[in-house]
Amino acid sequence: KMKMKNKYQIWYIGYIISLLLVLTMLFADFPKMVDIGLAILFSAVFGISHVQILHNKMMKNDADYKISVMDERNILIKEKAGNVTNMVNTVLLGLATVIFICLDYVIPAIITGTIITVQPIILITISTMLEKKM
Repeated sequence: KMKMKNKYQIWYIGYIISLLLVLTMLFADFPKMVDIGLAILFSAVFGISHVQILHNKMMKNDADYKISVMDERNILIKEKAGNVTNMVNTVLLGLATVIFICLDYVIPAIITGTIITVQPIILITISTMLEKKM
């Protein structure tokens, strides 16, 4: 039980990182584009941490929510939606890579091409890890 509690406490680190990002934006004299990047990073880190903390609290305290989340049909729908989303993202990255190549944007093409190449490796690795756990 103690291990489970500690596993969810890691999301509170996101609040600390968010605060550090805001302080960095306020007190460091970075160019405007760096500040925009930091603001986007702050939004992502804070949003993900906050949603995870709320989800974990609701799983612990709201029986109806927990039943709804753990329902096999809902789990199956989420898995299928995740698979379709992954395929669509791969196609979009492929299109972006082709567009970058056509526009002679070498670095962005290399980056998106690398992401497309790494995605199946990540999928195989995660699938293997999940198979071993089940």
